[in-house]
Amino acid sequence: MKVFVLDPHMIYRRGLTSCLGDAEGIDAVAEAGSVGDAWVHPDLPESTVVVLDHGLPGGLEFIRQVREATGAQVLVCSSRSEEGEVVAAVAAGSMGYVCKDTLTPESLVAAVRAAASGAGVMEPGMLGTLLRGISRASEEVLEPRGLSLTRLNPREQQVLRLVAEGHPIREVAEQLRYSERTIKNVIHDVVTKLNVRTRSQAVARAVREGLI
Repeated sequence: MKVFVLDPHMIYRRGLTSCLGDAEGIDAVAEAGSVGDAWVHPDLPESTVVVLDHGLPGGLEFIRQVREATGAQVLVCSSRSEEGEVVAAVAAGSMGYVCKDTLTPESLVAAVRAAASGAGVMEPGMLGTLLRGISRASEEVLEPRGLSLTRLNPREQQVLRLVAEGHPIREVAEQLRYSERTIKNVIHDVVTKLNVRTRSQAVARAVREGLI
């Protein structure tokens, strides 16, 4: 696996590069400090994952374009976790969003590996932020027009959102006033519908594809 780090702050960028360069399974790490430098870097087209702070000038557009141009997965690593920032990054095509303030060498490497495999990467707190943003877009823009972001029915959406926020089956059942067996059946239906194997995979795919 080859990783490309794009961040305007040299010290932080070098720190990310050093952590990733020492990790097993990562063959090479390249870096750039600006979008312009990234586009002309010879290693960008061969990169499996691009790690970047989308707050740099042209960052969001870069996410959109680099996936189309190279097929690389994008992992956003930012100090900002506002709802609009998270939703914008995912909408642009990022496979994940991690916070600089809580990042460790181990969690960085794990996130890069997950992104490389096509799995969505999101810290629990940010996941809730993303879900609220998507929900607001649905309520304010789509629902008044009779449209929907998802092929999941309302009950499936409710259950999956609560599961995504970290609630166990018992709490989901209590909040929605269903039996635990009903909640398990709903989750089973969602897992089958999304063609995944586990509830965690269902949550990751639903968030990545804007289904909840």
